[in-house]
Amino acid sequence: MTSCPKFAIVTIGSGSYLGSTVHDVTLANALRRRGYEVVVYWMLEETPELVADGVAQRMLCHGPRYQFARPSEFMDRVIGRIAFRLPRKLRRAVAQGVPGFVENLMRNLVRSLYCYERTDVALAKRLARFVEADGVTHVKMSFGSIGALALEAQKHARKKFDYLVTFQGDEEFASLAEACGVADVYRRRVDEAVRKARWPALVLSRSYATRLVEDLGLDGSRLEILYCGIDLPSETAAPDFSILTATFPRLRRDLPILAFVGRQESEKGIDLLLYATKMLVARGVRFQLVVCGATAKGLAYRTAIKDIVTHLGLYVHHSGAVSVATRDALFAHCRCVACPSINGEPFGLVVAEAMSFGAPAVVPDYGGVAEVVEGDDEAGGLIFRCWDSGDLARQLERLLTDDALHAELAGNARRLAARFSTSRMVDGFLDHLGLPHRAPAQGGLLETAPEKIDI
Repeated sequence: MTSCPKFAIVTIGSGSYLGSTVHDVTLANALRRRGYEVVVYWMLEETPELVADGVAQRMLCHGPRYQFARPSEFMDRVIGRIAFRLPRKLRRAVAQGVPGFVENLMRNLVRSLYCYERTDVALAKRLARFVEADGVTHVKMSFGSIGALALEAQKHARKKFDYLVTFQGDEEFASLAEACGVADVYRRRVDEAVRKARWPALVLSRSYATRLVEDLGLDGSRLEILYCGIDLPSETAAPDFSILTATFPRLRRDLPILAFVGRQESEKGIDLLLYATKMLVARGVRFQLVVCGATAKGLAYRTAIKDIVTHLGLYVHHSGAVSVATRDALFAHCRCVACPSINGEPFGLVVAEAMSFGAPAVVPDYGGVAEVVEGDDEAGGLIFRCWDSGDLARQLERLLTDDALHAELAGNARRLAARFSTSRMVDGFLDHLGLPHRAPAQGGLLETAPEKIDI
């Protein structure tokens, strides 16, 4: 065992993977608070404001590297560096404003890993140099789908390091590999990266582990469940309602609030929620719907949401990304949150965060998110049949109209959310690697996480 381990976390900072980025950086910050040295290696994009003081950051590669079918050192080192001198808000506006821009980058990233005889060798060599220069001993890859990069980097490293992969949304990589015609190569190399890693791969839920075994043919004995961690809110008074009205001026205190918070992308099923909302309005259920969150793959789906709202004759308090303060106020004041995802979520980070404020959730029976709302003998929310807007409406109506049921679930929600504390996550991570827990530092090192990126 390494006496003084140092961690590197390789994470894709693109908005498409915001949940995974938050998970990775939350772990990095928590490890730093435990006294471990940590560096974050960004791929494609960076979100440096997520990272606590004391955690180093380096850019492994810029998004333009994958502008074309083959990775380009010129686009990465020259064009990428120039582009990254522009404000990130402007870079993201360009990426979202050009149809298919993000999908093209991700498709070419997958090509670089799986379409050619060897994984992106130039980038693997760069990763090996970073690891050597930073004295890293343990490399955590954000996705199993980029584990091949660590495996290739080991071949070029002059100093030995070990790596660990995490599966947290790899189905998108699998879909892109299928579209590129390299699904078999993808499955083989992902399996190889998992088998040759020193430790079993981490997976965010039991449901997702089952899916990986069934869809990718991975060995279940090489998968270990470790749920995400969230920073639990303090026991102080709830955020003032005025924080909400600053973003949603027409929001009322006297009507229950149903909230959706998350990326506004097609796989999140917001249209399903709108159909359920129309059913509830037709039944005379009185409430307010708030939909907010960032976009990453362009504005087409957000525009579609507005069109559906118009055709259904609904009024929705609709926004793009909101601040963490606004998100927290929404969780604290809403009657419940909805997760209408059609994609089989690996976990349910937003659901866990909402429950930590006492907000019950309505989630699908597909994916790992149901594991967030259910305990051994109690629940912090309700489950609907995935893809069934009628059943979604029925479960939402129960929470919106049954005060006794709502009180019971809200009372359970905080306790169930506490299972997913950052402290538990980092303890489990260190146990998995056979490393000591160490007590959080008192003074000197950051003891609280920095404000997170807009949601």
